[in-house]
Amino acid sequence: MRFLPRIPLYSAAVAMATAGTVLLATSPAHAEFTLEHALADEQFDCVPLEGGGEPLNTRPWAKNFIGLDDAQQYNRGTFERGEKQGQPVTIAIIDSGVEAGRSDVFGDRLLPGYDWWDPDGNGQCDSFYHGTAVAAIAAGGVVGDNDFVGVAPEANILPIRVFSGAKDEGGDDQKSRVTAGAINDAVANGADVINLSLVVVHTDELQAAVEAALAAGVVVVGATGNENKEMDDTSIEADQQTFFPANYPGVLAVGAHNPSGNWYADSNFGENIDLLAPGQNLAFPYAGGDWQEASGTSFASPFVAGAAALLKGEFGSEATPEWIQARLQETAIHPPDGFNIYQGYGVLNVAEALTAPYDESEVTSTEVQAVPTEDASAGLPLAEGDRQEIGALDVDYDPLGLEKTIAWASVGGSIVLVVLVLVLRTIIPKGRKRRWRAGTRDPERVLVKTDIT
Repeated sequence: MRFLPRIPLYSAAVAMATAGTVLLATSPAHAEFTLEHALADEQFDCVPLEGGGEPLNTRPWAKNFIGLDDAQQYNRGTFERGEKQGQPVTIAIIDSGVEAGRSDVFGDRLLPGYDWWDPDGNGQCDSFYHGTAVAAIAAGGVVGDNDFVGVAPEANILPIRVFSGAKDEGGDDQKSRVTAGAINDAVANGADVINLSLVVVHTDELQAAVEAALAAGVVVVGATGNENKEMDDTSIEADQQTFFPANYPGVLAVGAHNPSGNWYADSNFGENIDLLAPGQNLAFPYAGGDWQEASGTSFASPFVAGAAALLKGEFGSEATPEWIQARLQETAIHPPDGFNIYQGYGVLNVAEALTAPYDESEVTSTEVQAVPTEDASAGLPLAEGDRQEIGALDVDYDPLGLEKTIAWASVGGSIVLVVLVLVLRTIIPKGRKRRWRAGTRDPERVLVKTDIT
């Protein structure tokens, strides 16, 4: 399996020193997992990170970009209707573990899970950083003075730790089958949404696990990967086709964009890509404390997983993966041609997904049609040298909108105050001179006191 982010240099040493990180598996009380553990000579304990983070120097940009504040006025990760009404939505994070030590981020919403590497572990340990970052983006709570908040901050997190983050850890057949087992266990233990910020090769077991999850009504979200591969290119050797499960039909396949809405050029691409989400220069809570910044489709995927959790919460657990996929496609900020193999149906727009009109009869349907492609030529790949011409998408949300509004309001208030002072400087002396008697517009008329007899 291959993790998807590009790790900044300042954290590379920490990541290398803690290569034994694993994905955390979380589950409800009395959970049972059928996935067999790693072989005895491959097992190792998870050692939590200590330190290595950095101060947060800038407020994360992604929240405003996707309209999160507006969306969270409607739902924050709790079922508002249906048979699970009042319960939290559960997001399974199949990754390198989720660090329980970051209780400031996850509170008591981190469920006990599963650790493939450590039979005594429960997934609530992250010796790498990756799974903790992914979980925070999908469902982290408010940190600091609203410096950070995940997409679905009331959702539970089910961590399933199946990857360590070791540099030589690939996405081969074995890891594909392990991932399949993790997906099956996530479904069996109550996951409503599964996030897979990882890429492996195709195996029959993995495809079957994805299809079973979708059939069970569970939304599956996958990062496309960061190797700039065309996922439809059949000339790529089978053992190098590390872009699954994202490339399976029905999976919400997520690429990344930068703070300007431009396509993240390392993203894998193809006919099955659904959306772009924030994935470049992202700040998030670090497993060892404080913050970290990194880029990659790994960090774009949990934005969509969190959005799927909000849709599940708002429209009920009965909302189908097919409807949620179509809903996110329809409400995205589309590229000019409606769809292309680099940007999919466009940039994630969580606010629109929660608020736009919808057909009630389609919410529980498995026959929802995908958004039609407006231009049949949109699926043709560009030459590698031409990909820099992929235009940024014009989004409705200005990352500095609030700051600009306050600034302009301050300028406007200052202007009004200056005008008021100038007017009063003219009126007050004249009023005093007339002893506040009424004035006249007739220059020939002299106001005199009239004697009454």
